[in-house]
Amino acid sequence: MKLESVTAEIRPRSDWEAVDLGLALVRRDFWRCFTTWWLAMLPWVALSGWLLWDQPALWLLVFWWLKPFGSRLVLFEISRRLFGERPGWAAALREIPRAWVRRFGYRMLWARFSPWQPVTLALEDLEGLRGEAYRQRCGQVTRRGESVIMWLYFTGDMAACWFGLAVLAMVGMFIPEGQDGAWQLAVDSWSWDQPFEIAPLILRTLGCCVMLAMSLTDVFVTGAGFGLYINTRTWVEGWDVELALKRLAKRIAKTVVLILAACLFAGPAHVRAEEPMAPAERIREVKSHPDFKVHSVKERIPKSKPSSKSGGFGDLRWLADVFVASVIALLVGLLAWLIWSNRHVFRKRGLIQDGHREPPRARVVMGMEITPESLPADVPGAAWALWKQGLRHEALGLLYRGTISKVIEVARVEIQESDTEGDCLRRVDRVGAAANPEYFRCLTQVWMGLAYGGREPGEAEIEQLCRSWPFVEGRTS
Repeated sequence: MKLESVTAEIRPRSDWEAVDLGLALVRRDFWRCFTTWWLAMLPWVALSGWLLWDQPALWLLVFWWLKPFGSRLVLFEISRRLFGERPGWAAALREIPRAWVRRFGYRMLWARFSPWQPVTLALEDLEGLRGEAYRQRCGQVTRRGESVIMWLYFTGDMAACWFGLAVLAMVGMFIPEGQDGAWQLAVDSWSWDQPFEIAPLILRTLGCCVMLAMSLTDVFVTGAGFGLYINTRTWVEGWDVELALKRLAKRIAKTVVLILAACLFAGPAHVRAEEPMAPAERIREVKSHPDFKVHSVKERIPKSKPSSKSGGFGDLRWLADVFVASVIALLVGLLAWLIWSNRHVFRKRGLIQDGHREPPRARVVMGMEITPESLPADVPGAAWALWKQGLRHEALGLLYRGTISKVIEVARVEIQESDTEGDCLRRVDRVGAAANPEYFRCLTQVWMGLAYGGREPGEAEIEQLCRSWPFVEGRTS
């Protein structure tokens, strides 16, 4: 294994990033992985199908049981290709018998139901560990990303079942009309009274569809488990650091050679020029340096006498009083600021005709400010002027938010700040004629077509919307 030949970025990743790395490795060589998976499984599928042709459910169970054979071939391919190797078909064929017999008793009987199989399979095939070393290594590898591994194991089989049913439905749709007699007869033979008595044709077809789905999901689950295995080794063994040091060593190799050569040529002459000094003389020379001179300073500290005065700079209690006063002033100022900033909460609202308090009005709807202060006095006139200048979105947006502001102010429509265009339209429809629902519906359709669909309305349509704006003073709906 040569880290410098790796074909992917080696760095510490989170668990799901590691899964994505494994999926990317499978996608890069998908057809190679998928083909080798079936090369390992095809003899056993054919043999079990021949023996269990009249028992499709048992045939499918045997297929599921032997899935690790194909997983080992996928692991063989992606592990070699990650580290720069490109094994040929001959190497893959030679690996198939080993995948069948390697630790058969343990992997196919004792550990067949292990949910950690996508990761621990790499310990058997790539590291060749056995016994106590294998158990310790399993605990180390599965400790990181344990929940992700179990999600992969269970959701892989569940996805295979659903995908198999989808393939079965697609097969039923693609049977040519007039040639589906046997299939239709098999479907008609099933009844609710005996739900588990299904025609063999349907069971065999369903089994083949689920086998195809299992092969597809198992290829990617194996790749995801290998990604988690590589990520764990990167975290534990510092592969990224090792790669960085190797790249650094490669860059500075020439410089180091030049420095060593210079030291070899210059070193002996310099050594000969200096005469050896006795250790005692060397110690005295070092101790005679001014930095090692010991300096001593004597200071006389007068004894303090208790003062009879309670004020002045000698008593620091005034600092505590100033600090407390400052804190109190700060808290009072903060409280006053909070009350002023939220004065609308304490302000009494006016009463409307039915005796209830007027609800607070929305200020921003769908990111657009609709307060009267943010709108011009002549909304349709300003919108038409913007349209003539070529500012399509700005013109229609001004007309739309001006209309929302007016239906709130004039018709008392209770539009909330979290409402969408559809919510606003439903609220306007509930209020009735006072909110001009027909005009609002037409404007909403034009606005949504431009804002979300990119459909620019005609100039005559915008001019008509501006002229018929129903909220001009003195105009009735």
